Amino acid sequence: MKDRTERDRAIVRAVLGGDEQAFGELIERYQRMLAGVVWRYGAAADDVEDLVSEILMKAYTQLKRYRPEHAFSTWLYRLAANHVIDYGRRQKKERDRSEMPEEIASDAISPEESSLLGQRSQDIRDAMNDLAAHYREAMFLIYVEGMTIDEAARELGLPTGTVKTRLMRGRNALRERMLRTHPTYFQEREA
Repeated sequence: MKDRTERDRAIVRAVLGGDEQAFGELIERYQRMLAGVVWRYGAAADDVEDLVSEILMKAYTQLKRYRPEHAFSTWLYRLAANHVIDYGRRQKKERDRSEMPEEIASDAISPEESSLLGQRSQDIRDAMNDLAAHYREAMFLIYVEGMTIDEAARELGLPTGTVKTRLMRGRNALRERMLRTHPTYFQEREA
């Protein structure tokens, strides 16, 4: 891990020094990670490739903002997550509110149940997008990426206690928002 971090820093220095070709190595190293971030943050499969390209262009143009005291992967991850969140917000404004999300057919559940689950998933994604970025990041790494708290703390460059606090506050904020916007979801669980 330390060797990778040092190599990333060396590549960044080379790119900033005028070696544009060196950026290709960063693309090779992180293209799959970026695709995973884009997909997990809720982008449609058709948009993943375009969003990854946009993120890479943004990373290249903003590379001078990277601070080498942090892991390059962390900086790139945050850049990608923020880009996808912004993209999602733009898409949300553009689409008609009555449009149903794409559904994945399943033999195990009825079309009505599938539609309801899809809508609930979209509602939760929308609620997550409304959370403060630092809560959303911690929750995403733990609950979507499946990282341990220690791994997430290393990825974010934070103490484990801070990550735990952000998880707790993020869950509370998500619950409050869902209670405000979709109280029936909680009534159904209690019944």
